Amino acid sequence: MTQADEGISGKDIDGRPAVKQLIADVVSKKVNNVLIYKIDRLTRSTKNLIELIELFNKHNCAFNSLNESIDTGSATGRMFLKIVGIFAEFERENLAERVRLGLERKAKEGFTISTYLPSFGYNKGTGVKVQQIDLKEATIVQRIFSMYLHDNYSFSKIAKTLNAENITGKKGKRWSDGTVKQLLTNVNYIGKVRYGMEDSSRYFEADGKHEAILDEAIFYQAQDKINKIKKVTRTKRPSSAVYFC
Repeated sequence: MTQADEGISGKDIDGRPAVKQLIADVVSKKVNNVLIYKIDRLTRSTKNLIELIELFNKHNCAFNSLNESIDTGSATGRMFLKIVGIFAEFERENLAERVRLGLERKAKEGFTISTYLPSFGYNKGTGVKVQQIDLKEATIVQRIFSMYLHDNYSFSKIAKTLNAENITGKKGKRWSDGTVKQLLTNVNYIGKVRYGMEDSSRYFEADGKHEAILDEAIFYQAQDKINKIKKVTRTKRPSSAVYFC
């Protein structure tokens, strides 16, 4: 049966079921010759490439590339293969760096960089640079802040209230403590965009080109309340055995 890793990056072999099946077939002696169109179609990781070639050699499996004439049976061929792999890895990292810089510049200019879904309360059509307010969702955003600040609802109670009323998030998702907190801390609602959510060293906020849903005073009042929440931790009580050591 033919398998293909359609739409999956070749940066490494993790998360690539077809490559993993190939490895299993080589180990079980079902394959004695691996033919690829181009080395970077197999992997762009030099480490993974070297490991795969060593695996093929160990199990007496030939390896050929249509685009690069390489004889992995010779020291010169293996050296050349590593050089090609290094350049493929450099190309991938260079492309990733250019994409990152492009997204940073976009955020600094005030455009949202959401690649999947805009924040709840906004919509952004294909090809549209500036997100637009979704009036129905925006009303719910304002209500959530009101429940948190004026009704003194917890994240959990807000989520339960919304779910009980069959009010869903984007793509019909149900609310949880986490999604409520994410909404309450989202600077999009005061007309800002943010970048680097997963990397604090690169994180920044910039004035967005979209319209705000909330007044800044309300948003920062919520942030003050969130920051004052005390984390409840259990006191670790010493075992009675400690006293007799």
